[in-house]
Amino acid sequence: MRKSKNRSEASIRTVKSETQYKEEIYVPPLDVLSISILDLRVPDEDPKPYTLKITFFDQLLLSSVVMSSNSRQEKDTNKSILAEGYMNYDPSDYEKMCLFVNHPLTNTNDMIIKKRMESMIPPSVLLAKSWDNFPKITLKLNIIRNEENHIHHKKFRNPNYFKFTLVGCYNFLIPFKSSITYTAATKLPVSNEMHSSVFTFDNGYIAPERFEYMSFYPHWESLRLQDERFTKGDLKLQCDLKEFQNVQNIDLEYYLNDSSKQLSTVWASFHRTLLLKDSEQWLSNYIRQYKWPLEVQMYEEGQGYSFMGFIDLFKLLYPGEKTTRIVVPLQWFDAESLMEKCGCEPLLTPTELIQSPNHQKVISNVTEFSSVTNEILPTGSDGSCAFAIIEVTMARPFKKPIIPPHITQSEINEMATDLELLPIKRECSGRGQLERDWQAMISNAAKSLLHVPYYGSADICAIIRQLSTSRTRVELFTSFWQEAAIYVNNNFVVSDFLRSNDTYEEMLMIAHSCLMKITYETLNEIDDTQEINPTLRAARQSRQLQDLPHAMELYLQLVVERPREADNWRELATCLRDIDEDWADVCINKSLLLNPRHPLSLLSKGSMVFDKDPDAAEPFFVALLAFYPFYPTLWIAANAYYLHRELFDMAQQIMEQIKRTRAEGLSGEMRYSRAWERELGDWWDHTPLLPGTSLYYDAADLLLRIRAISLAEVCIATALSETGESPVYYHMVALCCRLRGQIEDALCHLKQGIEKFGEISYLRSLEGECYHKMKNIVPSIASFKKAGSYSSPYIALLSLPRYDHQRTRSILSDVVRRHPSAYAWIALAEDWLMRSSSGEGDAEVRKDQRTATSNAANCAARALNCDRRAGRAWALLATLLSPSTRRQYCRVMASACDYKKPIEELRKSLGEQKSFCFRIGKVLQECRCEMCINLAI
Repeated sequence: MRKSKNRSEASIRTVKSETQYKEEIYVPPLDVLSISILDLRVPDEDPKPYTLKITFFDQLLLSSVVMSSNSRQEKDTNKSILAEGYMNYDPSDYEKMCLFVNHPLTNTNDMIIKKRMESMIPPSVLLAKSWDNFPKITLKLNIIRNEENHIHHKKFRNPNYFKFTLVGCYNFLIPFKSSITYTAATKLPVSNEMHSSVFTFDNGYIAPERFEYMSFYPHWESLRLQDERFTKGDLKLQCDLKEFQNVQNIDLEYYLNDSSKQLSTVWASFHRTLLLKDSEQWLSNYIRQYKWPLEVQMYEEGQGYSFMGFIDLFKLLYPGEKTTRIVVPLQWFDAESLMEKCGCEPLLTPTELIQSPNHQKVISNVTEFSSVTNEILPTGSDGSCAFAIIEVTMARPFKKPIIPPHITQSEINEMATDLELLPIKRECSGRGQLERDWQAMISNAAKSLLHVPYYGSADICAIIRQLSTSRTRVELFTSFWQEAAIYVNNNFVVSDFLRSNDTYEEMLMIAHSCLMKITYETLNEIDDTQEINPTLRAARQSRQLQDLPHAMELYLQLVVERPREADNWRELATCLRDIDEDWADVCINKSLLLNPRHPLSLLSKGSMVFDKDPDAAEPFFVALLAFYPFYPTLWIAANAYYLHRELFDMAQQIMEQIKRTRAEGLSGEMRYSRAWERELGDWWDHTPLLPGTSLYYDAADLLLRIRAISLAEVCIATALSETGESPVYYHMVALCCRLRGQIEDALCHLKQGIEKFGEISYLRSLEGECYHKMKNIVPSIASFKKAGSYSSPYIALLSLPRYDHQRTRSILSDVVRRHPSAYAWIALAEDWLMRSSSGEGDAEVRKDQRTATSNAANCAARALNCDRRAGRAWALLATLLSPSTRRQYCRVMASACDYKKPIEELRKSLGEQKSFCFRIGKVLQECRCEMCINLAI
């Protein structure tokens, strides 16, 4: 059996026959490991009795006299047992169970182990024996499972393991000395609260004669006590120097030769722990965000040094990778750098003897003189760095490699030819008109559904898609799209990609099939609403309903939970552009660090730089042109940028390329819907960009949604010079003014547009919102009344006060059905509460009041489904629920969500609402509207 470092690390539970205390002591259910000796074979000696002892730490498990056999043939292991012993252990102690690592404690089957027994004291050369003549013992290990531990047994059925092997450290400052203590430490994942623990490599030694650095049997470090020989592992570390990950290109052959051994220290040892499912997930996330730590100390009386190294294990996240061998450069120890890069405290306890590289006086033992310097000395003896060689391996990789079977181009052509013998026309009919461009028809139909009004009559076009019933080449290519995507992910190496024409054509074909899968999902309007993170959805709704403080709180919660999600940082930056430009700049920089190629991040950052220094913004627009050649909207934004800088030749070349791209049918749109609950959704009614509308208006619409107002104004001005005045022009100009806070200018443009083009719904709705912002109630109500219907849920909720009670209820019901949000559900809940507060007297009225109260509670609960941080919903439930325990819980939750209004006065105040903005102006926490400042709600 293997040994560990000390007794406290073992999960042994022994039950004493005599109790020392009167009260009963709880003893957890234990499993039993039985150890049986089946054979002891000594080939070159006559049979004789041997005394065998098997211990686990200081506990004796088996002591018996066994007669050896001298047969060259191994005995049948199914015959009688020569001796037997037992050991109890607790499988619920996961942290210590992980230290066993070997299969006997994780497998429910019998295991037969055959092991050569070495002499504990190395014999002299004259008495040395060959390996085949050493005694060979055959052991049988069996587990007796306690049924009460079945839950824990399941966790150990198929564990992974993590093995860290430290070969040694090289190019130290001073030569090896027996008086110096050499210690190294690293972390290993185990099942505890921190998901990891510190493991130490003790007693580094100089490389012995004939020691091969790349071919040896490492020692099990946790069992290696005073260099006992039986701690040597069974698996040989055997590798080539070319296999090592060597970022700094250290000359390994030079440092591993005989002349450099005096400056080297060898451990040739390993630690290994089991990886249960939770620990495996933690490990995967950890090495995705941090580097793995390594500390090395060397000290003697009066002198010492402390080093650290950062190990990049990201290679283990690649599909199929389970082993990585790394050359780790060593730096001087710095606790701050260790926390920043590895996210952990120091692994070894620092001693006062350890010198700091910042000491002004450093004594060198290599040379016989002293030097005084303020510079940080190199960690190596020759002016370069010291380094360590390690190996990290697992039983199985995080991700399995999946390579689909190869289908040759001739086979694909043969299949496709048979299916394309009879060409089939694809046509779509809508409103009685025949349209051969079926992709455009489906795409336009999907967009038109976004503009269907919330209530009232509407002529909804019935769209019939008459697609072919036979499989075509595209359908054949997309039938194995998932395997193709995996193949591309696992095998895309640029150097190999460009060496072979066959590989190039194959990769192109597979990439085409993946793109066609995306096209299929787009055309069939596959709903991915459920894939949105609930917190992200609530944050978007808060931003789109102009509750920016709450939106910022939710976005910050997201980036704390998932700090490496670049999209969340970008959306937080967009939200902050309405609050603080400097904060927004910090967040968009973080997004670009995590994903430097994202089109929206590049466009947003480019517009921020454009506002401060137009010349400095050019690299971002050049990147958009280089990375996204088929997106006209991005190219139009770049064209507007060069027009502003008066680089007209460059702007003209961009427009000519856009025309060629569209003529060849290669242009496409970014897959970022400008709709409710989406990143590019916003609070105003959509500007209807009909077919044939100037591309500059489409680019301006995108730019306004990421708050790139200055660049959007350039696009709008260019569109005006091309197509003249239109309702779209006045709407976008007014939006620019409104987003800048110039509300009076926005109203002036809206008034001029209405005078020229009549009662346009989206112009009137924006006018009503501007009047509301200026606290002008009467003209705001008039504008909303003339607008009619609205596509924006914010505008719809804002217009509620102009309707009677029945119409209000109808609008609220339609809003929560089409665009549910915590705000809409809370507004509906309060509408029910106001209804329950009216009326007195008879039983019928009281029954209606109870029904209204129940409906209000249901609506508040629906609001919490949309946003768990909806403080006002918790406050409403605190006044409506029973028993008192549930009300108290809701009060606590409302307080946790920073809802500070008196809950007891909430319901009473709802019947006294007179403010114009009482329905949407009060947000989840409190009303920030000046009109409601005196209301106790």
